[in-house]
Amino acid sequence: MHLLRSVWDEPRPPAAPARVWRDWALVAVLAVLIPVEALLRPELPARIPTTALLLALLPTLLWRRTRPLPAVAVAFGATTLFPLVTGGAGAESYATAYLLFLPYALVRWGSGREITLGSTIIAIKILVWFAVGPAELEDALAGLAVLPTVTALGLAFRYRSRARQRELDGVRLRERERLARDLHDTVAHHVSAMAIRAQAGLATSAADPGAAADALRLIEAEAARALAEMRAMVRVLRRGEPADLAPSPGIRD
Repeated sequence: MHLLRSVWDEPRPPAAPARVWRDWALVAVLAVLIPVEALLRPELPARIPTTALLLALLPTLLWRRTRPLPAVAVAFGATTLFPLVTGGAGAESYATAYLLFLPYALVRWGSGREITLGSTIIAIKILVWFAVGPAELEDALAGLAVLPTVTALGLAFRYRSRARQRELDGVRLRERERLARDLHDTVAHHVSAMAIRAQAGLATSAADPGAAADALRLIEAEAARALAEMRAMVRVLRRGEPADLAPSPGIRD
């Protein structure tokens, strides 16, 4: 029960990519190949309705990442109802293979709820396919063998991306810790020296005004070093320039 709850509550991966030029190119190529196949295969059952259906479902490829569940619902719902409308003739065009992009996108970019609901829709489609779909059982089994492979591929890329994100988060955390140590070892050192010199100058100013002036000169020098080191850190952070690897001040300093 806990496993089912964790799957249901699984969030969507962040930063799902929007439509890119490859998506438009894929749709354009399929928009040409689908009618060409219909012309070259006159024996295709329900050729004209099949061609019209596949062309009408092409836009689902454009929002399969940002809206994976609606894309699966529209595409697999339409192909489920198609044999019922055509009297048992399924969409047997080779071009229907492009619909495999949708279950891949579902498990790659969908949330746990979307994956669960989308998988239910796909399962219903499979049941209807066996009931009124392809006449040859071998064709149906061959088609079903591809679906788990596509799903496993989507899951592999999903969790690989998550592991990569955790690795990047760890690198950022270690970098923040390193910056905190650098700030403590450099800037805090100079500020502490300035505070000590200021206290010494105040304590000796009445008896020895020259000592107070010396303390002010030392404070000015420490402030200049602190500013230089702060600017070096900011330059590294903003521009990605190589950091100064000189050692931090030692006991003698």
